[in-house]
Parts: sequence; C-alpha cells; structure tokens
Amino acid sequence: MRQLIHIDKAGHIIGEFPHDINAGFQDCRRGLRRRLVNVKEAGQMPLDVALKLAEERYKLEEKRIREVQFVADEKRKQAEYRRKNMSFSDAADNWLKHVSVVNSESTVAHYAQTIRLYLSTVGDHRLRDFGREHNIRFFDELAKVKAVNRGDRTISAATQNMHMRQLAVFLGWANDNEMIDKLPRLKKAQPKVKEMEVFSLQHLEQLKKWLLSNIENSAQGRPAVNARNLYRAFMLATNALLRKGAIGSLPLSGIDLDAKLVRIRDVPELGWKNKANRWPNKPMNARLYDFLRDDLAARDPAERWYLDDGRGNPWYADPSHISKAMTRACKAAGLPGGVKPFHWGMRAALITWLLNNGESPQKVQQLADHASVTTTMRYFNTREASQQEAVDRLPEI
Repeated sequence: MRQLIHIDKAGHIIGEFPHDINAGFQDCRRGLRRRLVNVKEAGQMPLDVALKLAEERYKLEEKRIREVQFVADEKRKQAEYRRKNMSFSDAADNWLKHVSVVNSESTVAHYAQTIRLYLSTVGDHRLRDFGREHNIRFFDELAKVKAVNRGDRTISAATQNMHMRQLAVFLGWANDNEMIDKLPRLKKAQPKVKEMEVFSLQHLEQLKKWLLSNIENSAQGRPAVNARNLYRAFMLATNALLRKGAIGSLPLSGIDLDAKLVRIRDVPELGWKNKANRWPNKPMNARLYDFLRDDLAARDPAERWYLDDGRGNPWYADPSHISKAMTRACKAAGLPGGVKPFHWGMRAALITWLLNNGESPQKVQQLADHASVTTTMRYFNTREASQQEAVDRLPEI
C-alpha cells in the first residue's frame, strides 16, 4: 500500500496526494507531493510529535485539494453545459470571431449576413436542437428574400445556395467544437446551370488596344489616373491571372523585380486577406517584367499601391468599383456584355486557353491560386508542367 506520509532524504516530512481525489491513486504514477513539516521544524520536536503534526496538516491539505478540485470540476461542468446548450446566436457570435482571424472583412460580412438571415427567418434556438425542420424552414424562407435594388425579384438560387454553404461552414465548425452531435446534410436550391462566358483572345487584344488608346487620349488628373490603372489591372490579370482583390490590394512593395516575383500577402491596412489564407509568390513572364520595370520607373515617389490614386492612396476604397470601371471599359471597347471582366472575361479565359493548349492542370492550378485542382478542372480536362512554364506560355495580347 502506498505510504501517504514519509520522510525524504533531506529529512522533510512529505505528504502524497492523488491527482484526482475522487479516483484515488493510480498505479505506476506518483501522486502530488507536498511538504508538510520541513527538516528544521521537525528537528525541534520528537519524531512522533512531528508525525502527528504532519497528519493534521495532511488532512487540511487534502481538504484544500478537494475544494480546489471541486471548484475546477464545477467550472468544467458549467462550461460543458453552456457549450452543449448554447443558443444558435451565441455560437454564431463565437464563430464569427473565430473566422475573422483568418478571413477578410468582406468574407466575414457575408458570413454575418447568412447568420442574420437565419435568425430573422427561423429565429433563435438551442444550437444542439438544429434539425431537418430548421433546414427546410430556412430553405423555404430564403426563396422569399428580396434581392437588393431588384424591385420585387427574390435572390437567385445561386445566392440561396451561397447562404446554405455558409450555414454549412458554421455547422461544421460547431460539430468540430462538439456543440452539435452530428453534421447535418442541408437541402439546397437547384440553380440554373449557366455556361461560363469568357472573352476570346481577339476580345482581349481589342480591349488592350482600347486601354492603350484611352491612356493617350485621357485628360490630366483623375481621367489619366483611371486610364493608367485600368491598363495596370489588365496587365496583372492577363499575365499573372491575379484576382481582382489581389490586384486592388497590391502594395508596390509586393513587386520584386530582382526576383521577378509578385508577392501576394494579406494587407491589414486595407482589411484584405488573400483567399484561403494563402500567400503565393507569382512569377513574372517577360512581358509583365518589362511592363512593371517601366511602370515603376515612371511612378511618383508618393505612390504606394499598384493601383494608386497618385497621392499614396488606393485607387478605389471599394474593390467592386475596379470591376465596374473595367466593365465600362469593356463596353466602350465593343466587347460582349454580361461577362465579369476579371473573373470570367480575363482570368477564366486564360486558364481555359492554357488547358486547351496542353498546359498541366496542376501547374495551372498553382498559377490560378486554386485550392484544389478540381476547381481548375471545371475549366477543362488535361495534363502536366511547371508554373513558370505555364506563365511563360501565356499569349501575347
């Protein structure tokens, strides 16, 4: 049997206590050791008196340990109860704080919109009670939500599915944190399958010609700034396949001519984070390098951003305005309407061109900064090479 009180080599009287008072001592594991009577104190009294004092102190220390453990157990039970009985709204608040660490402000705003829609249509309830009936009710109510600035029209099936996907992300987080017992499969709307529309190379050549002409014919001041920034955005979109957000948030410090790289990093100053929390380095082909070298040499020293207003500020505070400006340029250049200029018009057009011309899906995936090659393969099905080779194969426009 374990000796609860003993004298160590230094002459101190030691008490040993189980780590868990309720479970008792564990085999092959030493307990918690506490000094009950030190050697100096023990030397001032007979041994039997010292041992009796040690027994009294042992009982007091055992009681103190029990009280500490009881408080800790109660806190754990309360935390467990709160976690298992947390309301949908409280859990969602915690989730939004969590995702804000690794996602951009716009992404968190979209998530928050889904939560607001859910609470306004379904109402608050214990998260653990989420079931099929809550899913169906939210599904039905989403179909009635009015689109912003679209009269009496409701949000599209694609937008409804976006909210369902974001709800699924939240429920996945809740399941990972044991707030719900299982991850439900959500009913989703069936959106219309829309064929992707992209610009042809001829369209892009036509747009490039118009953008260069626009620079030559623009008046000084804001029109000239707009014209130059439109062409700058075009060059990164067609030679590095960068997304609009990355182009609009790129500081000049992210352009490394010596390494021939464009470094994509989060920009806390603008509240922008790259998709999926990735920080890629995008290689420059010869055309992009020559353009960036000449463009940087002609910059005003006050400029800080790739798309700068000329005074060290971002061209547009709202990135959506960049897309609107390019849409107007596409229209003025005589290109087909209804095509998102950066996403489908340029980026998707050139991803498709690379795949159709035998470039590796895996390397095109890297160049396009897709999280999965499955996303890349939605553009087409093909084979393999290197990202540098892929960027060098982009066509002259």
